[in-house]
Amino acid sequence: MLNTILAGKGVMYIAPAFDKSVDEVVIPDKRMICPQFTRLKLGSNCRYNCDWSFLKLTNRTLHPFITVRSEYKKIMKQIRKRVAGHQIPVMFNGGELIDSLSLEHLTGAAKYFIPRFGRMENARLFMLTKAHRVNPIINLKHCEHTILAWSINAPEVSKKFEIGAPSFKNRLIAARRVQEAGYPLRLRLDPIVPIQGWKRAYRETIEEVFDHVSPERITLGTLRFEKGFYNIRNSIFTTGKDLTRLVDKMKPMFPPKIFPGSDRPKVGKYSFSEGERIRIFDYVINEIQKRSVCEISLCKESAQVWNELSLDLHHCKCVCQLTYADMGPNEDGNLI
Repeated sequence: MLNTILAGKGVMYIAPAFDKSVDEVVIPDKRMICPQFTRLKLGSNCRYNCDWSFLKLTNRTLHPFITVRSEYKKIMKQIRKRVAGHQIPVMFNGGELIDSLSLEHLTGAAKYFIPRFGRMENARLFMLTKAHRVNPIINLKHCEHTILAWSINAPEVSKKFEIGAPSFKNRLIAARRVQEAGYPLRLRLDPIVPIQGWKRAYRETIEEVFDHVSPERITLGTLRFEKGFYNIRNSIFTTGKDLTRLVDKMKPMFPPKIFPGSDRPKVGKYSFSEGERIRIFDYVINEIQKRSVCEISLCKESAQVWNELSLDLHHCKCVCQLTYADMGPNEDGNLI
């Protein structure tokens, strides 16, 4: 399996547009806080070999290669249909299944979509990337309707576990360039990996970030895996035993529970204990708040962790949200 996955990273399949290139993503397990978002499916899988990436196993059996979608006019027609009649802008997440910019020199997708979103008052484009080549988008007429977010990590972590991805320094330079070009900028510091000396590593990373850019939002996450990924961890990692030793300590986030539409019990993801996740987030949040008043959210976390960190579930301002999502309990005390 691993050899097939790695070989597929060198293969690009140019496919027609989906009939449903736009859809809504909803996590049924409400214990794992994740707001609904509108997804724009411009491709799937990734050229980089980040050892923890869920895209490693996405479509691994039938499509173990990078897929990019063509027929941009058809996709644009679906986007316009989705926002027809909307006064409040709809944000389209184009970076959930594929890196939004890593193949831009081959696809020209951003060059096509960014100016068109710039002319639409009721639509916004969200792009998530680790790429460092941003020349194709610098001079586009975006009108601040495209929000760019960089996935970053501590240099020691990135160098060891994000094989093939641009360096932390180069990502930061790219982020600064697009912010100087007027694009709204956000960051994902995810996953935070508690390597030896992790506090120093992430403190220095955060210092470097705010020396170069001023993100309006940051979303944080720790190492976490779906059950299927966790079960084959000993055969799927390529970077040695360090990651395996960390992952071996993980447990399910929640007790098993069956949700509507599924006959299999859900346990959330496999991750560190709740107490350890709180300690990690608390340290990183404090370091960010020493330097910035940017908005902070957590990715796929429990309400208990949010509450322990005094983050407002009623105003989840994840990087994938245009404004915010209300993820707090309703009148019955249940999470929305």
